Amino acid sequence: MPRYSTLDQLQLKVLTKAAGLLTATPNQRAVFDQFVITVTAVADIGPHLRRVTFHAPEFAGYRVTGPDECFGLLVPPPGRPLTMPSEDRVNVRTAIRALPAADQPDLRWYTVRAHRPEAAEIDVDFVLHGDAGPGTRWASRAGAGASVGFRAGNSGYRPPSTGSVLLVADETALPALCAIVEAGVPAGTRIFAEVPTEDFHVDVDAAVTWLHRGTDAPGSHVLRAVTDLPGPTPAYAWVCGESSLATAVRRHLVKDRGLDRRSVMFSGYWKVGAART
Repeated sequence: MPRYSTLDQLQLKVLTKAAGLLTATPNQRAVFDQFVITVTAVADIGPHLRRVTFHAPEFAGYRVTGPDECFGLLVPPPGRPLTMPSEDRVNVRTAIRALPAADQPDLRWYTVRAHRPEAAEIDVDFVLHGDAGPGTRWASRAGAGASVGFRAGNSGYRPPSTGSVLLVADETALPALCAIVEAGVPAGTRIFAEVPTEDFHVDVDAAVTWLHRGTDAPGSHVLRAVTDLPGPTPAYAWVCGESSLATAVRRHLVKDRGLDRRSVMFSGYWKVGAART
């Protein structure tokens, strides 16, 4: 189990408190476990979606904090073995930078789509977009027996016990959206998904308004749809996807609709023209 320094523990408390001033309070964990995981199965479940099943003994005792649980995938450099960073640092990026440059793994964040502790397994759905980044490049070539690193994260979905809910996602947030719906959402929840084309649709056991942006800027279609929503203002919103999409929808809900910013969970999963690390 990691042993964080007093400074790291203080940093975690400060960051958690600061986040609570800007967004809905996430589901936090005290310890971010880290271990090696191995691919046991790969299946294409859509034109742009690949499900990878991972096994590790540690998954038997692992517990997710919420349905949209994220984790850090540590991918070894091409042609190099996997070198895990120190687990005794709260900031995993700092731990990675402490490694020799040639051994530093790439870090990308994904959703735990399903967790089966009895089998010590998790499923992860990767949205494939060619070789645009190390995560999709690795997933496009992954096969049984491949090993990567796992760094525990936390989850954001935490609606109030009463009131209406709004869910907004783009293609990168679809795995988290599906997991949230499967966990159960209040009746009348409004769900919007903005994706490039119809090929990105996935099966969701709920009424979803699908928006196809084509070559338009991310968020441009879903922002109009949310703006046109008749009242009342939702009591809680979960908005995840491209950075400008998440910030624009959140800004509308807070500035124009009067929703308390602490009732909006929003996260930029990626940013146009930049890699998320």
